[in-house]
Amino acid sequence: MKNELIIRRLVFAQDYTQLLADEDYQLVDMNMVEPFNIDDKRHHSSTIIFEKNEQLFSIRSDWTRSLLNYNENYTLDDRFFGYFGPVVRDYKTFYQAGVELYRPSNEEILSSIDMHLSFITERYDETFQSIVVNDDTLLDLYIEKYALDADIRTLVHEKNLSEIKKRLGGTHSLYTLLSAKVSDQIDLVNAEFGDSDIMRFIEELKQLLAKYDMKFILDLSFRSPQSYYNGFYFQAFLNHDYPLLSGGEYNSSAFGIAVNLSNGGLL
Repeated sequence: MKNELIIRRLVFAQDYTQLLADEDYQLVDMNMVEPFNIDDKRHHSSTIIFEKNEQLFSIRSDWTRSLLNYNENYTLDDRFFGYFGPVVRDYKTFYQAGVELYRPSNEEILSSIDMHLSFITERYDETFQSIVVNDDTLLDLYIEKYALDADIRTLVHEKNLSEIKKRLGGTHSLYTLLSAKVSDQIDLVNAEFGDSDIMRFIEELKQLLAKYDMKFILDLSFRSPQSYYNGFYFQAFLNHDYPLLSGGEYNSSAFGIAVNLSNGGLL
């Protein structure tokens, strides 16, 4: 089984990187050892750090941070980058594949999400069961509209409905939203903020992905495990406990998508 897994991973790497090259993504293959950046430790507490010749270095624990650091230090003409390779977390090696888009338009973000979904469904004959989306700015809209205390955000992320009800009351719009079925949240948010830019984007994504016949879920308590994401975020699932695809906005003008090869259910 181990040989089969290695071969499947190598075949995936070939197919995926060829797809990106055909779609005009610039492929990158960076050194796993890189100068240490404090942001890496802040966002990834398991980052391995060592010193050599009085200089701190780290072993790559995340492609997004590595590419972001590289992009901030050099002037790059390309805006779309693709990668496949290992990362090390908690002294274990994992393989990651994905893309990073710098200064993308909404249309380019939608196109990249669609490209990944169609690649998996067509090349591997897999069916996505669900996609979960959120944008932190939606909660900002509720906080601003109803003049809520900032700490309500923590209660939402913790799904602490009892405390939210105690603070806001059982008839408050935000409590009604969070206590409803997750599948109904998108209609309730649309009723209040359907004319906002982010909800227009989410509705456009929903329409685009209708052809995949997957459950589309908007969940305001849904958060990325990576702290650098600060806008729209999504996870797409096969019939599996962990997402195969995940991605979102970060650094105000960038968008990334990663393929989970460890436990996403593909290999």
